[in-house]
Amino acid sequence: MNVNSTHHTFYAPHPPSSKLSDVEVPKSTMQSASIQVQISDNAKYAQEKWQSIANQYDVHNISDAEAGAMSRELFDSGFINTTQMMILMAPSSMDGSQLKKHDLLNDMKHTFKLSNALGGHTQASKNAHASAINILERLDETKQTG
Repeated sequence: MNVNSTHHTFYAPHPPSSKLSDVEVPKSTMQSASIQVQISDNAKYAQEKWQSIANQYDVHNISDAEAGAMSRELFDSGFINTTQMMILMAPSSMDGSQLKKHDLLNDMKHTFKLSNALGGHTQASKNAHASAINILERLDETKQTG
């Protein structure tokens, strides 16, 4: 089936010639070539914000209230999406205690493993939960190395 009957002709650029350029590059420049990378101010800010969040929260000893605040900070900073935020701020139990500390990272890993064994996840749900766990692992690693 021909959806668009218009024909377009594209012209490819000529291949580079094998002839050497008339411009000479000084040998000293060629011998001491180096690459410098400059990190933008936005990237520096993002890195500092990530480190700040990692330092502020302990994913192995965190209350539901703190997990909610942490996930909100991650979301507001653009590190996670809405789905990940909702997963991270889900209550750890139904007893209503928002201040009781728990090991969020290991609890989520355990719950994820059980849910998978019971077939409790769609592929999209599995990906979303795995990415939320990955975020917690990266925060924990940043806290330990930072």
